[in-house]
Amino acid sequence: MSSQGASIALVSLGCSKNLVDAENMLGLLAAEGYEIVEEPEQADVIIVNTCAFIQPAEEEAIEALLDMSDLKKGKRSRVLICTGCLPSRRGGKLAELLPEVDAFVGVGSVSRLPEVVRRTLAGEKVLIGEDFTYSPTAQTPRWRSAPQWTTYLRIADGCSNFCSFCAIPDIRGPYRSRPVDDVVAEFQKMVSEDVREVCLIAQDTTVYGWDLPDRPNLAKLLQTMGEVPYAGWIRLLYMHPEHVSDKLLEAIAALPQVVHYVDLPLQHVSKNILYRMGRRGDKQQCLALINMIRSILPDAAIRTTFMTGFPQETEGDFEAMLEFIQEARLDRVSAFRFWPEEGTPAATMVNQIPEEVRDDRLARLMELQEMISLDVNRKLEGQILQVLVEEYVAPVWKGRSYRDAPEVDGEVKIVGLGPQSLTPGSFVLVKITRAEVHDLEGTLIG
Repeated sequence: MSSQGASIALVSLGCSKNLVDAENMLGLLAAEGYEIVEEPEQADVIIVNTCAFIQPAEEEAIEALLDMSDLKKGKRSRVLICTGCLPSRRGGKLAELLPEVDAFVGVGSVSRLPEVVRRTLAGEKVLIGEDFTYSPTAQTPRWRSAPQWTTYLRIADGCSNFCSFCAIPDIRGPYRSRPVDDVVAEFQKMVSEDVREVCLIAQDTTVYGWDLPDRPNLAKLLQTMGEVPYAGWIRLLYMHPEHVSDKLLEAIAALPQVVHYVDLPLQHVSKNILYRMGRRGDKQQCLALINMIRSILPDAAIRTTFMTGFPQETEGDFEAMLEFIQEARLDRVSAFRFWPEEGTPAATMVNQIPEEVRDDRLARLMELQEMISLDVNRKLEGQILQVLVEEYVAPVWKGRSYRDAPEVDGEVKIVGLGPQSLTPGSFVLVKITRAEVHDLEGTLIG
């Protein structure tokens, strides 16, 4: 089978870091002359870029691969390739489990995708492991997915924190920062392409630079990016609570492009549970951190993530988390129950919590946070927020304020306008008139 004129579709699962990998894959393939198509049904080659963070993510990835294999059976597609975290985690076992898949390519082997496509179209079965030395640069081709006004800029890959519940260090390797000049060069390219929101991502953005020769830090990176003329938003995601300093917060406060949004995955607040997680802190230290953020960034929207049912979590540990939520009154909270991930220390800890208890605690936590979220949102009624317009869904326009990260938070509904009134990707001012648990509603100003 010839690769000439072959069309390629890619299904990306999981987090924004995976999405960047997927866009780099498509960029490299497009540069080789392959046609990129949106729908798998239109493609000769289907790539599924997978996540394997927790068991449900693995199950979703395998289900997606089986669904795509049906297109091969129907002879609508010729090749099926699995990339990303699942091959890195499960390796050669996948080839036995999924003979329908023609190639498995681990994390970091992005640059080998053109080779893999050529080989699989020629009828070869391919298995390529992970490459933790690879790092994309500003010059790496990238096929950015829609919407074009919002994108992710990965400043580092891998993780060296080794939390006891997490397999990411094994899947993606040790922490590797990109040089400041290279990150800024990619940012400048995004600015020139009229991207209105650039989200900085890594497994932990707050330790950026510690592994580079001159040891720049995240504050330094932001200050250098701030020298680039830019009328859009820079958003920071995935900030480890142990590495958030007053100097970093002051840098955010001093740079008008950086929105006052703090994504701070705490996971828990009980000292005993945090210790078993391989993390530091306790409830009072977590409250002190929230208070420090609000003292430097009074209008900060603070988001966190919690885990329920970690091994040995007592009812008292869980109640401490509920008390923290009541006291901290955070803007956004997501949560998930503990999953005993194979190969992690937490999976074999004694006193595992029954699934029904994990689920019950998760439901109780989210029920409490929904009441708090509604109350927090109601305090925004009457205020004017800048909103990044995204789409018209009759009868309202939808967008996001600085308080809303893409895909994970709420939205602002702009009422009273027709479908031709606004332009997706533009900024407008909206007066908030009504609050919901997750979303806001308002009217256009001016």
